[in-house]
Amino acid sequence: MFIDSHAHLVDERLTGFVPNNDIDAIVTSSYKASNIEKTLNIAFQNKNCFATLGIHPQFCDEYNVDVEKYIISQKSQPKFVAMGEIGLDKNYDNDFTTQKRTFTKQLNIAQELQLPVVCHIRGCFDVFFDIIRHYDNLKLMLHAFCGTKLDCFKAIDLGAYISFACNITYKRHDDLRKIAAAMPLEKLLIETDSPSMLPAKFMRKGSNTPNNVYFVAETIANARNTILDEIACATKQNAIDLFKLKL
Repeated sequence: MFIDSHAHLVDERLTGFVPNNDIDAIVTSSYKASNIEKTLNIAFQNKNCFATLGIHPQFCDEYNVDVEKYIISQKSQPKFVAMGEIGLDKNYDNDFTTQKRTFTKQLNIAQELQLPVVCHIRGCFDVFFDIIRHYDNLKLMLHAFCGTKLDCFKAIDLGAYISFACNITYKRHDDLRKIAAAMPLEKLLIETDSPSMLPAKFMRKGSNTPNNVYFVAETIANARNTILDEIACATKQNAIDLFKLKL
């Protein structure tokens, strides 16, 4: 049984999605202001579906006081399990200073509410580490990890979990497979980041779904020269521990 630690069920491409029997739970994330409430409602409406709420760096301009108030107002909801997806990304053409300010404000909420944080970090791990060192006891998940081995182990030293998405199945990403093989099993998570990022065998064949988390687990099991069950069981327990899931 697998837990998809990061998907976007709010995306219209996943309308009507039905998990198969291998999926034990899904953690679904918002990414902009207009789908924060919708993301939480999806979690309410589906057993073993849990929500993370936040603004992605691509949409950092949408962060405002109303968004902040809504997120804080949901602090007692058991289906609200983390802040996310939030972070930093140098690949976007918006103002990076605004990204940093929005990221910091959302980290402050996570610390106030004592929630884990689902982080999107691309092209700026140095800035991420410089910001995160000012926070104590934040539980972190680096989603769809795309950094170096050094970045991975530096994050783990801070207590972070490292989550690999379907891009680990791509032939060109032997670097990610080597990192997944070398890192501690107790800090490993798997995800699809669906509906984006189809596994290699399905490239250009529609939208990704949480059911494809199997291929992430299979790829990591092969990289670590272990059985699939070990990856399934470990990543399931890691997700339960990080998000305090009640299945």
